[in-house]
Amino acid sequence: MTVGLIASVALTGLGSAAHAETSLTGPADALRSQLVEHRGVAMAEVTTWREAGDRASYRKKIRAEFGKGTVTATDIRDVPSPDVPEPAPRFLTFKGRTYCQGWICPAPEGKTWVLLSEKEKTRPFLQSGGIDLADPDTLKAVLATTEAKRPGATYDGTRTTIYSGTLTFGELYKVSPAFRDQHGGKQPTGKYAKTELSWRLWLGRDQLVRRIRTSWPGQLGKRSISNLVDARLTGWGAKTDIAVPSDNETAGRDDWRDSPA
Repeated sequence: MTVGLIASVALTGLGSAAHAETSLTGPADALRSQLVEHRGVAMAEVTTWREAGDRASYRKKIRAEFGKGTVTATDIRDVPSPDVPEPAPRFLTFKGRTYCQGWICPAPEGKTWVLLSEKEKTRPFLQSGGIDLADPDTLKAVLATTEAKRPGATYDGTRTTIYSGTLTFGELYKVSPAFRDQHGGKQPTGKYAKTELSWRLWLGRDQLVRRIRTSWPGQLGKRSISNLVDARLTGWGAKTDIAVPSDNETAGRDDWRDSPA
């Protein structure tokens, strides 16, 4: 189971994305202008699997905090559902550390968090369908595969334009740091590398992503399944402060193993 504003706005950290609708040169620059200290964005994501007549889905709510041109922290919560046991998992990720709470990593009495991972290579990222949404180079590379463009609906208070296209997992591995992290730095090979990911991006008039929809075929043993991920982003530029859990409220990496489920 399981995850821009114009230059003056970026410098002052004030204002909303709507103020920048006429002053941008492209989506990569718009995104780059958002990656400033203690600003962020929220994302609601739905993942759906289909196999023959069966269907399963789960939801996540995500907050990302930016700083110095990158993602500095993420707060990812699974939304309770019949397919998600309670308490629903929640993960906080910072550079080098991931904290967890919920049924999947029960904390001992008196603690509310578990230090799940402490690795130098750990980093937070904002991604959907393997596409790194907080990396300007990734966004530019994905949009370079655009096959169609048309007007879209209004999201987060701005009219959007829908861009759509496809790229293979092999191509996505080359351009998306988040996709590489998901695969442990091991490049896709063979048929898997040739798997095609179909994508749609809804860009607002300010050139920021308001919605992303990805789909691709997969295999579960000998069974063929289809994967669909649909995510909506709101509140670009909002003040954000995702705090690191204190030592007093955090259990060690091994303490949770002896905790009751």
